[in-house]
Amino acid sequence: MKHRARAGGVALLLVCALFSGCPRKKAPDADFSADKTTGPAPLAVQFTDLTAPGSSPVTEWRWLFGDGAESAEQNPAHTYGAEGVYTVSLEATSAAGANKETKTGYITVTEPEPEPGQVETVMLPGDVPLLMVWVPAGIFQMGAVSGEQGAQSDESPRHEVTLTKGFWIGKYEITKAQWAAVMDGAAPWEGRGNISDDPDSPAVWLTWEDCAAFTARLSVLTGKAYRLPAEAEWERAGRAETNSRFYWGDDLDRLFIGENAWWIENTWSAGERYAHTVGLKIPNTFGLHDMAGNVWEWCQNWYYPYTVDPVTDPRGPATGDSRVMRGGGWFNNEAECRLANRTYKIPQYANYGTGFRVAR
Repeated sequence: MKHRARAGGVALLLVCALFSGCPRKKAPDADFSADKTTGPAPLAVQFTDLTAPGSSPVTEWRWLFGDGAESAEQNPAHTYGAEGVYTVSLEATSAAGANKETKTGYITVTEPEPEPGQVETVMLPGDVPLLMVWVPAGIFQMGAVSGEQGAQSDESPRHEVTLTKGFWIGKYEITKAQWAAVMDGAAPWEGRGNISDDPDSPAVWLTWEDCAAFTARLSVLTGKAYRLPAEAEWERAGRAETNSRFYWGDDLDRLFIGENAWWIENTWSAGERYAHTVGLKIPNTFGLHDMAGNVWEWCQNWYYPYTVDPVTDPRGPATGDSRVMRGGGWFNNEAECRLANRTYKIPQYANYGTGFRVAR
């Protein structure tokens, strides 16, 4: 027996087709996120599918990572091996259709991070080399250990410091030759006492303002942002993963300081009353020379008292009266050459033992 459709039913179907009262199939609305969108190569990224499924479950995913690689996983991980900016797309497909989300320039991969202690050579005018050493990000204990021999009150409390970014710092203190290559005009040490004529000895008789002017000029010459190291960066670089008084150990009996540092016993007491040629003493494990003795090194930040609280990327107060100096000088005893030791002077202060090294 055959059944015929009634005319009213056909009309009803046509009405449903023309108006929104009847359900329609909805395609997915593709979307995604990443746990990180920038970093040095190799950069491992975890992608997460955030697609709204629509009227049907998503059954297929097609990821294009922008470097020629793709994936069909829902939540893939991908490692970018080369520096660059990458556009990422996700196409999600269900029984109701497909939809694609594209994020232009979503992933930025920078050059690979150097190895700890890696050296970079920057050529200054006149073919004068400036050697920079890479110090990695990390966590360290800043300040003197309780009961440390020779410690001063402002080296406490010892506290945890996190540096979230690695940085470049000078392998040596800035020399007279490097100063002359960068700066115009008379050298600040000319006509002053207690200086060496060796062009590879540290530039001295420098105020903090002199050092800031040098880093500004160096930045213009090289196109890179040079500066003085922050005090926390200086101690991180000087310690090179150690927790002792010096980077070569506690040396309570002063048995090894002479082969690691220029200090009062092998300069002033020996009749050599000046800062000595850089790089002649044993470096620390990052490869940095003269982080103890030779010249006091200006730091970027204003002097401030420590607190016990952990800190991240400390730069000190915004204003102050005196700038921090670190490392001790050729005319100092061993206590003043310790890694935790700190002093401070007004920015206009200078003598035969004030110098610096650069950072960026």
